[in-house]
Order: sequence, then structure tokens, then C-alpha cells
Amino acid sequence: MKLSGKQVAAARELLGLSQTDLASVAGVAPRTITRFETGEAALKPTTLSHIQDELERRGIEFTNGDHPPSSGHGIGVRLNFDKAAAFASTTGPTREEAEH
Repeated sequence: MKLSGKQVAAARELLGLSQTDLASVAGVAPRTITRFETGEAALKPTTLSHIQDELERRGIEFTNGDHPPSSGHGIGVRLNFDKAAAFASTTGPTREEAEH
């Protein structure tokens, strides 16, 4: 599946992750995330795979529009709440939860 920068940005938003947070867990520079999300640069397949893996591990599911347009399926991002809850239970409170 080919991910777009907009999908990665939307996934981050759903998870409440900053570009710096995602860069840290994916093992890349924050500028790499910024440049990809804005369309300024393409990523190496391995780099994109690391980013996708980290987002999916946290409950993100990507759709790539493989279905015919008439089916109503398109390119997008959604959050699988069960998977996100399972991830959260193994990692402790999020930064946002810890601040409250």
C-alpha cells in the first residue's frame, strides 16, 4: 500500500501524536515527517514502513482505495479502538493523560 503524507498527518491527529513524537518512535528525524506530510519529499520504502508500522501498532488502519469508486471506499485512515486500547494498556498512560 502506498501511503500519502496526508494519511500520515491524519493518523497522527487521530492518535494525538506530534510530528516529533512520531519521528521519535519511528526512528527518523522530525524534519523527515514534516517534509513527507507536506509533500516536499518522498521517503525510502524502509522509512515509510517504519512509520506505518508504528502507526498501525497504535491502532491506525489505512485504506488505499483498491475498491471500485462506486463501492464508496476510498483512500483514508481510521482508528481501531480495540487495537488502540490494547496498545495503550501495554504502554502506560499517554503524554496527554500524564499531564492531567
